[in-house]
Amino acid sequence: MDDFTMPAGSLDAAIRDMQRVLGTENVIVDPAGMADHGDPFAPPGDWYQPGAVLLPDNVEEVQAVLRIANEHGTPVWTSSQGRNKGYGGGAPRVSGSFTMSLRRMNRVLEVDEENCMALVEPGVRFFDLYDHLKSTGSKLWMSVPDLGAGSIIGNALEHGVGYTPVGEHFGHHCGMEVVLANGDIMRTGMGGMSNPRSWLVYPNSAGPSMDGLFTQSNYGVVTKMGVSLFHAPEVYAPGWFMLDNEEHYPAFLEALRPLMIDGTIPNQPMIINAVCAASAFWGREDWYTGKDAIPDEVLDRIAATPGFGRWVMRFALYGDAPVVAHNRAKIEAALTAIPGGSVMFEEFDGRNLPELENPHHKVQAGIPSMALDRMTRWYGGEEGGHIGFSCAMPISGKDGCAIRDLTRGVLDTHGLDYSAAIIVGKRHMIHVALVVFDTKDEAQTRGAYAATKAMLEPAAKLGYGEYRSHVDFMDEVAALYDFNNNAQQRFAQKIKDCLDPNGILSPGKQGIWPAAYRDKD
Repeated sequence: MDDFTMPAGSLDAAIRDMQRVLGTENVIVDPAGMADHGDPFAPPGDWYQPGAVLLPDNVEEVQAVLRIANEHGTPVWTSSQGRNKGYGGGAPRVSGSFTMSLRRMNRVLEVDEENCMALVEPGVRFFDLYDHLKSTGSKLWMSVPDLGAGSIIGNALEHGVGYTPVGEHFGHHCGMEVVLANGDIMRTGMGGMSNPRSWLVYPNSAGPSMDGLFTQSNYGVVTKMGVSLFHAPEVYAPGWFMLDNEEHYPAFLEALRPLMIDGTIPNQPMIINAVCAASAFWGREDWYTGKDAIPDEVLDRIAATPGFGRWVMRFALYGDAPVVAHNRAKIEAALTAIPGGSVMFEEFDGRNLPELENPHHKVQAGIPSMALDRMTRWYGGEEGGHIGFSCAMPISGKDGCAIRDLTRGVLDTHGLDYSAAIIVGKRHMIHVALVVFDTKDEAQTRGAYAATKAMLEPAAKLGYGEYRSHVDFMDEVAALYDFNNNAQQRFAQKIKDCLDPNGILSPGKQGIWPAAYRDKD
C-alpha cells in the first residue's frame, strides 16, 4: 500500500479544537518541535511525518482527543514515548496526520511490594520506574531492555523484551486500562469488576481474554498497565559464553536449547556476532574502511580480541547460592564441550548490589542504561542509524545458520555489515539483524531500507516471520502472514471496522487498514 498523506489544511479545524481541550502549548505544530516524533533515522524527504503532535496529560484528555478526531475524521497515530528506534520511532503511517504522544502521562500509580507488581501510565519510562523504586526504598528489581529511555507499556505492547527472569514484558503484565476509538474506557481481566482485589495479580477474567488484542494493534489506547517486578536475588551471576569460530555455531545453539527449556538459564540471553560486539566499543573505521561488507579476516581479528569471539552470548543466573552454583556447573559442562567455546562468570550480592559499570551487567540486573546505544554508531558516529529486521524461529542450529546466511548474503550485496543480536526465549529465538548505516549518507540510508525489505520474502519462504516491523514495511510484513488467504489480516480488519468505524486510530498500524483506506487501495 502506498504512503497515504493527509490533504493540506484538513487538520486546521481539528487543531483548533485540540488546542482548546489540551492547551496551545500541548499541540505542537512547528517542524522543530515535531522532529522528535518521527523516524529518527529516515532518509531525507517527506517520510511519515506528523501534521501536528498532541500531548494529553490524562485519560479524560485522551478521550477528548478521540472524540474530536471522530468529529473531524482526522487520524491519530498513538505512541507512548515514540522511542521505538529501528522500527520508525513515533512516525505515523499516514503522513500529515496527528501523532498523539503519551509522554506527559508518566505517573507510577502504585507499587505493590508484597505481590511484586507496579501500575504505570504509558509515559513511564524504564528510567522513571527505576528511579521511583529507588526513591521509595523498594527492594524489588525490575526488567529493562537494552535502552532504558523507552516506555514500559509501549515496549510490552510491541512484544519488546528485557533480560531478567520477567523479561518477556507482555507475558508478565497483568491488567490493562484501554480507551477505545470511540472514547469508551475498558479495563481488562479482573479490572472488569468495579471493586477488583485481583486486577494486578490474576491476568484473566470470565470470558475471552482481550489483552492481546491491544498488542501491535490500532484498536485502543492503553492508559494503564500492571507490570511484574521480582525480589532481589541472593546471588546475581552474569555470565558470558564466547565461541571463537563459525563452524560450531550450530552445535552451540543445539546445546543451548535444553538449558533454556528446563530453566537452567532463567533470563533471556542475547547472542551477538563479532560486528555487533565490536560496535559496543568501537566505530567501524577502527577495524575497516572499505566500502564493501567487512571481510572474514577482519572478523577473525575482532574475534581474537580477549573477551570476544565470532559469537558471544550474555546471560545471567539469579537466586540462592546453591541453586546458582548448580546451574552454573551445568552450563559450564554443556557449553565448554563445544570446540572453541569458553564460559566466564562474575557473581554479586543481589541484595547489596555494588555500582555496576558494565552496561550488559546493568541491563541483566534491571538497571536502565543508554550506553548500548553506542551500537548504532558503527557507521556515521553520532549520526548513525539502524533498522531492526527481526524474525522468530526455533532455537536450533539449522534455523540459526539459515537466517544467518540469508541475512548476511543480502547485506553483503548492499555493501552493509551483518550485525546480529539474537534474543533467546524459552523455546524460540528472535534473530534481530541490526541493519546499521550512516544517516548522513543518503545512498547508504536508502540502501539499508531497501536491503531490509529485500529480506522479508526470502525469510518468509524459509518459514521465518518478523515479530515486529518498521512502519515502512508493515504492509509487506502483514501480507506475508498468508495462511488461508491472509485470514489473520482479514480477522484483524473486521475487528477494526467494528471498533473504529471512522478509521481514526492509527490507520495502517501493522498493516491493519480501516475500510475507507482499503477502498482507496
